[in-house]
Amino acid sequence: MNKPRKTPTAEQKEWMKSTGYTESQIDSFWNENIDTNPIIKNLSSNGMTWRDMNLSCVKQLPTQKERDKKILEEKAQKDEAERLEQEKKRQEREYYREHFREIMLAKIDAKENLTEKELSEVVFGYEVDTEYGDNRRWTRTVTTIVELLGRFFSIDWEEGLTESQENEFYNQPVEVKKNTYEKTIVVTEWVAIGGANEQENA
Repeated sequence: MNKPRKTPTAEQKEWMKSTGYTESQIDSFWNENIDTNPIIKNLSSNGMTWRDMNLSCVKQLPTQKERDKKILEEKAQKDEAERLEQEKKRQEREYYREHFREIMLAKIDAKENLTEKELSEVVFGYEVDTEYGDNRRWTRTVTTIVELLGRFFSIDWEEGLTESQENEFYNQPVEVKKNTYEKTIVVTEWVAIGGANEQENA
């Protein structure tokens, strides 16, 4: 590092003479900028002063603090705006989580499609009954009945049967109601002639 200068350069002296600034005033400008300008702070911590800077930089000193303050204020405003935006998003996420069922019902009633993520959350979060279809190579159709605030909906979706096959949600919920009744089932069996079952039924 070059040894710090103790006196202004001839060029600096000429500029001070033309502007009417004294060394003491420039020292004050320098000191005022130490807290707001990182470059000046670094130079000062290494024993340097404005006398070690080129003239174009020295000319900036009288107004540098105001520019630095403006930059700091703008940064503070930007940081605050970002903080408020993050807080708003956090509150929206919290509201969405706490009122998920109400929000889903409102979308369904408005005939607004639920996203695949929302369908997945409804299926796995509010399931009351599930019926599985036949296995195919990669997937099988699943019908899940879900309950949202006392109302029931049927959702058909595809369950992935391999690690590389994800579940797929394409169908929107269909509102249903529970209908319970007795049902007689006729069963047909094929049994061997003269077998034990035939003798028992004779």
